[in-house]
Parts: sequence; C-alpha cells; structure tokens
Amino acid sequence: MPGPETSTLTAWRKVSRFYRRPPGVGWFLALTAIPLLLAMIGLGMADRSKLETNAPSVAAPSTVAPSVSPQRFLFAPLSILRNGNVITLNGELPDIATRTWLLDMLAGVYGSDVELVDNLIIKQGVAVPDSAALASVFKAAVTMPDFKFKINGDAVTLIGTATSGAVKSAVGAAAKAAWPNLKLANNIVVLPDAVEAPSAPAAPSRPEVPPPPTPSPLSPSASPALAPARTPTASPAGDCGNLQADITALMSTPITFVTNGQALSPGSRQQLSRVAEKLKGCRGLQVTVSGYTDNTGNDGINVPLSTSRAKAVADFLVAQGVPADRVTAKGFGSADPVASNATPDGRAQNRRVVITVS
Repeated sequence: MPGPETSTLTAWRKVSRFYRRPPGVGWFLALTAIPLLLAMIGLGMADRSKLETNAPSVAAPSTVAPSVSPQRFLFAPLSILRNGNVITLNGELPDIATRTWLLDMLAGVYGSDVELVDNLIIKQGVAVPDSAALASVFKAAVTMPDFKFKINGDAVTLIGTATSGAVKSAVGAAAKAAWPNLKLANNIVVLPDAVEAPSAPAAPSRPEVPPPPTPSPLSPSASPALAPARTPTASPAGDCGNLQADITALMSTPITFVTNGQALSPGSRQQLSRVAEKLKGCRGLQVTVSGYTDNTGNDGINVPLSTSRAKAVADFLVAQGVPADRVTAKGFGSADPVASNATPDGRAQNRRVVITVS
C-alpha cells in the first residue's frame, strides 16, 4: 500500500505548483496601467472644473458694469435767502463749527449791518457744499438785494434780480465751477439797469434854457434852483444810493390784507404811500413786488393768493405815481419761508410782501 500513497502526494504537489506560479508580465502591466488611467481621469475632471469655473467670469463684466457708472453726490437741503439787509438761513449742517463759519462768511461778504436769521438744524453726517465754493457764489451775487441760493440733493437753484447780464453770468459761472456735476437752475432775472439813464441828460438841457444873466423873477429862474435838487435824487448817489435800505426800513411793518383776501388795510395804504414817495424820487429804477404766504393750504391756493396780493401792492404804487413800466409783481406761494411755519408767529412772518429795487 505504500506505493499509491506516494503517487497521490506527488500529483497534489504538481497541481498546487500550477496554481501558485508567480505573476507574469501581463499582471505587471495591468497593475501599472490602472493607476495611470485613474490619474488621467482625475486630471481630465480637474481641467473640466477649471473651464466651468472660468466660464462665468466671462459674463462678470455685464454684472459689474452698472456699478462703474458714476453716481451724483447728494447734498443736504440748504437755502440762504437775502431780502435787503436780512438774510435767512434754512436747512441742515453737520456741526456747529460749519454753522459758525457760514454765518461769519455771510457777515464778511455783506457787512456788519446785515441781519442773519438762523433757522439751521445740526444733523451729524449730512453733506454740505465746500466753504470756498459758497463764498465765491455769494461774492459774485453781493450786488443782488434779493439773491436766493438753494441746494438740495444734486440740484442747485439761483433766484433773484440782477442789474445786468454780467452779474447773472458771474453768479452762474461761480456755481457751475463749484459744482460741475450738479444740476444748475439759474433763475436770476436781469432787469434794465440803466435803460432810462440816458433820459438824465434832460437835466443839462435845462441849464441851456435858464437865463441866469437876467435877474428876472420869472418861473424859469426858479427851475434852475430845482434842477440841482433833482439831480442828486436821479443819480445813484445820495438818498437813492440807500433806497433799498430805506424801503426795507419802511417795510419792516408787514403789509396786511383782509383775511384770505387781497384788499389792503388802511394802515398798509399809508405805509405804501411813503414807499411810493421814495420810489418816485429816484428815476431809472426797477421795482419788483414779491408776494408770499405761509404753508397753510396748497400751491393751488397759495400761489394765486400771493400773486394777487403782490399785484395789489404794485397797483397801489402805480396809482401813487410810480411808472407802471417799472413795476413787476410776482407770487411765490409758501416758498422761501423766513420763519418756521410750526408756530402762529412764524406763519405771520411768512405771510409777507417784499419790495426790491434795482
């Protein structure tokens, strides 16, 4: 029995050697190629992800482009309104130092006699115009007795009456140079500054008529005596040089009307008679009558009411002998308040008529 057992063991060993033989070249190539293939697949996916992430960046300019467009700088509301020697300030400033500078600047431009009505509000963080820019505008408008400056957001408004186109252009140029990116509304009205001044040579024509060598007591001898008295009043010097200040003093008492009407009260008629006498004494001047109301009601009511009241004053001046072609009436409703409309006293101050000469 030993023989068969030996043969069986030998056969098992032969079979086991067949199945446990070492791997060949094929296995080695397979094991090497698989990692390379996986690496190539990974690189391909990485390149594709780069393309996908870079693709939206091409469209980015379309989303960023709107932010590149320049935005207008917005200022806090500020208005500086002149009425003769009275200047009223309304609006918002960032601090007390700015308010102090602004008041000092106006006093320096217009002199120590000017009266400043400060209705300004301190509000931290608000944007205000540059101080040098404001000074340049008001220096250019120093000859305008009713100059009004307003700035709000991205808009600048200039209002008033100028004695010549050069003054209007100078004020507008100063504002444009100060704020070139803002909307500028130059609503300054140019009045004929000396259109009738050539009529003044009528005075020299009278000295040709007088017969001073002949001491006759006729009325022509009296006319030369009167001529020198009229000449100073017809010129800008003398009383006419202070005419606006005189008119402002006479108008310090508000013109009154019947309630919600346009008829002048008796006291106001006497007051306007004195104003008319002043105006008649100075020739070649233009008179602007501006009417205002408080903020009660709406513009549909206030503007016509202020216009009719201004016209009533203008008509009264004409009736007193002021030439009609030199008198203009305008109504502005509740615009340009000189006091707060929150109190009865403030509303009474805002219901006013302003007379400006130039």
